[in-house]
Formats: sequence, C-alpha cells, structure tokens
Amino acid sequence: MTETADVIIIGAGIMGVSTAYHLARRRFGRIVVLERDTVCSGSTALASGGIRHQYANRVGIELTKQSIVVYENFKDEFGVDPQFRQHGYLILMATDDELEVYKRSVSLQQSLGVDVSLLSPREVQRGYPYLNVDDLLAASYSPRDGYADPYLATTAIAARARELGVVIKQHHEVTGFRRTDRRVTSVETHQGSFEAPTIVIAAGAWSGVAGKMAGVEIPVSPKRRHKFITAPFATDTIPAATPFVIDHHYGFSLRREGTGLLLGLGRKDEPASFSADVDRSLLPTLVERAVHRAPVLAEAQIMRIYAGLYEMTPDQMGIISAVPAMEGLYVTAGFSGHGFMHGPIAGQLMAELIVYGRAIAVDIAPLSLERFKRGQTPVEVMTFV
Repeated sequence: MTETADVIIIGAGIMGVSTAYHLARRRFGRIVVLERDTVCSGSTALASGGIRHQYANRVGIELTKQSIVVYENFKDEFGVDPQFRQHGYLILMATDDELEVYKRSVSLQQSLGVDVSLLSPREVQRGYPYLNVDDLLAASYSPRDGYADPYLATTAIAARARELGVVIKQHHEVTGFRRTDRRVTSVETHQGSFEAPTIVIAAGAWSGVAGKMAGVEIPVSPKRRHKFITAPFATDTIPAATPFVIDHHYGFSLRREGTGLLLGLGRKDEPASFSADVDRSLLPTLVERAVHRAPVLAEAQIMRIYAGLYEMTPDQMGIISAVPAMEGLYVTAGFSGHGFMHGPIAGQLMAELIVYGRAIAVDIAPLSLERFKRGQTPVEVMTFV
C-alpha cells in the first residue's frame, strides 16, 4: 500500500508536531506524521521542561525569546494549560573560568533585551537560604525563565494540528527510504510506503539513524541523562516557587515537581548510547552533590528514577535545515537538551523554510546542517549534560 502526501514528518515529539501544526496553519496540503510509538513517547516526554534565555550564543537566546512567548500564551492558542511556572532560572558558578563565560553571556543576553543579572554569593544566600554558597563565585538569574509540562504541551500541539487536518499515524516505525541520486521519494514502514515531495526528519536522538537510512549524514547522537523524583518535600525549606537551579560545575539540577522535587544528573564522559536503562550507581554521586548544594536535601527520599536521551550535536546546538544535495529532505533535530524549550519556534521556522524557502522569524543560518562541513563550530557551553 502506498499513501501520498505533500509533507511527511518522521517523529511525533515536539519538533515533529510543531512543524506539522505550523505547516497546517499555512495550509500546505496534506501533512502526515509517522511515529513509531505514540505522540510524545520519546525524549520529549522525559524532558525536565526547562525554558530559559540563558545561552552563550545569539541564536539560542533569539530562539527562547520567540518560544517563551508561545508558552506564556499557550492556553489561548492551544486550549490547554501547560503548567508553565515562571519561577526563573538560577545558574551557579564555582570557578573563574565559569564566571568569565557567564559574564560575557549575561552581557550578550542583556544586549538582546533579556532580563538577567549576575548575583553575588551573598545575594544568592539571601534569596535562596537553602543553598550552600560557600564554594560559589556568582550566579546568573533570569526571572522570566521557568519550566512547563512537556507531555501536556506536546499533546496539545498535536491535537490542534489534527484539528487543522494533520494525519498522525502512530505505531508506524520507519524502516527505510526509497531515493534517487538527488531526492528521497518515499518513506517505508511495515504498514506501507508514504510518498511526498517534502520529507522532514524530526526523530530526536534517532535522527542520525534515520539520516543513514536515507543515505545522508546527520551528526546527532544520543546522550543519557537521569532524573530523580523525591517524595513530597516541605515547602517551608524549599519553596514551591523556587527557581530551576542549575549547578553548572557539578552537572546537577534542582526544581520543584508537584509536591516533591525533580533532581537531574548525568555523566559528562559517558559514551553515546541509545540505552535508557537506569544506572543506580549514580545514586551516591547524586546524594553527595545534592546535599552539598542544598543541605536540607539530606532529609529527601528518592521515590522514582528514570533516564532519557539528549540528542547531541558536535556544537551542542540544534539543526533546522534543508539537507544539501538531497532535494525535498529537511531535518529539525539535535537540540542537545534544549528541544522542548525551542520546539514551538523550531516548528515555525521549519515550516517557514519549507513554505517560503527561508526562515523569517529568526536567522537560522547558524543552525544549518552545512556548518559541520565548514569546519570547527563554537560549542554552546550552556548545555548541561
């Protein structure tokens, strides 16, 4: 069986459904999304939901400036409250090198209109007395930042896309492509073939695998990151409105999750792997770093542990691009832990690129796939793995 469409999108995480929604808003014909599992069943569902302006490069800041407006007005557009909590982001610095990077970054963010400031250790302790600041040099804080619920947001976007005519075919795993020298002509699944002049790879950490099937190189690799959820924890010690705290030096994060806390930790030197198995040997490290940074966490109880995959690129920035030398093939992936926060604007930019031949809302030249062939690209240092 062969079905035809105007656009086929591979992946129904936030990148895929956002692209589908924005194409449908522009009435760009029949749009089919192919998902091997169900909507928001991959990396998006396991994300911590952070949304922040604090980047060391211009395009990361510009993407958040656009996407945060979507999250602030999400219910009006999509009819669902995504539980966006704008309690701010507090990023901690413990070394001179980190401090120098953040001084430059804060200056860049402020020049682009972001409300962000550097705080002294004393100011951090005054505002957040549950944190140990003895080894800190400074922190950066942006009050408009926050976090939302990835599942609520992604499924709401998918529902609105369906209302606009998008067809989302769940349990349709892509098994291959048919192609000529210059074009991918169809996408193959166990249920049949899907032909379209435009095909978008939005498969998250698996985008590199999809690229190989299509005969192109997409430099996206998986990186495991663990999350730990605690039992209910008293708000008189860590308030419900506490910021999303990132301890850059130790790769540790902390925010509220309902009545409990969501703690994050990864191994920076862990090799790429598609394994999302829980590594319980991380627990002693988590406990050590958590109690060091917030001594009140000595009383916390870990109730659940899970792992998900970041979709990493060599420079830790996303890809929104046509694929060179392969007419009609596009990719939006590789956001290196930033996919949920940038998903709404990334989908819009991909739709603009397809419909108009260029992105309009943000200059996406730095996110081109061709940048990796041009040589060394600067790494976005504000990626926390």
